[in-house]
Amino acid sequence: MNKVLSQNEVDALLSAVSNNAEEVSEEALSKTTSGNIKKESEVEEDSIFVYDLTSQDRIIRARFPQLDIIYEKFMRSFRVSVSSALRKIVTINHASTDFLKFGEFVNALPIPTCMSVLRFNALGGSALFVIESKLAYTMVDCFLGGNDRPCNVDGKDFTHIELSILKKVTQFAINDLESAWASVEPIKCSFVRTEVNPQFVGIVPPTDVVIASTFDVELESAAGLVSVIIPYSTLEPIKQKLSSGFQIENEQIDDSSWVETIKEQLLETEVEIKVPLGKSEITMAEVMKLKEGDVIMLDQESDGELNVMVEDNKKFKAYHGVHHGSLAVQITETINKRGKDV
Repeated sequence: MNKVLSQNEVDALLSAVSNNAEEVSEEALSKTTSGNIKKESEVEEDSIFVYDLTSQDRIIRARFPQLDIIYEKFMRSFRVSVSSALRKIVTINHASTDFLKFGEFVNALPIPTCMSVLRFNALGGSALFVIESKLAYTMVDCFLGGNDRPCNVDGKDFTHIELSILKKVTQFAINDLESAWASVEPIKCSFVRTEVNPQFVGIVPPTDVVIASTFDVELESAAGLVSVIIPYSTLEPIKQKLSSGFQIENEQIDDSSWVETIKEQLLETEVEIKVPLGKSEITMAEVMKLKEGDVIMLDQESDGELNVMVEDNKKFKAYHGVHHGSLAVQITETINKRGKDV
């Protein structure tokens, strides 16, 4: 038989349950509060950081297909220029094009390194043309009549004569860069100075992103690297042109065959020629009164010059008359393009 609790026992049981619930709630609240305070302090310490809005410390996802085409043209032209100057067979290959911070690139360069600062006058920015030391000394040796064997450059610095010779190589690169860029955007490149210490070529802040394009230059017995460094900020105004996947060659415009074909088509085009005899202004009432035999006075003299209209444009002056039984005009002078008499 089940035992029935008395009223006193029920009251005591409810009182015990209530007291235990309050203790549990206070303990849980204490743990939750301390946990929240801890989490808030952790969030404040971990998630708050300083951000420089002027920094270029960002990922550049853009790729410039036109830049590869430009450097392909540059390689072909520069190979011919250097081969002719050194009188040796030179092979140039495009090794890589990387987006990196300028500080990372400069810190990786040894001392000395032949670095020429260039100015892209049309784009309003600077660039670097870098020749690896061992390749630079090999080129100098070839210019002075030596062979192209590898040179030992440990601890060796460039002399003024060597830098003058290397400036000629840089000038070849400038001319070939201008020619390669001409079909996309004129750059009007000019030489500024040559540096041998990477710390003295601060064309942009170290955190700015640059586009570093490296080329392998191979002579008969030696090889080395040259690099063209262009800040991303210099090319940013024309990034739409560089991002396009196709290119219209400006050289096609100068193709003589196209010019002759267009000229022939234009010369065969038919045009309308009119020679107005004159004009006059009268009222509507006078028009209503006109009848056969009436005479209308024109603003043109009977023996004066008339305007010859070609597609409604004044092109010539002429006198009217009769030729082989037909009305005709005889050209007397030419009217210029603006429609004024010469």
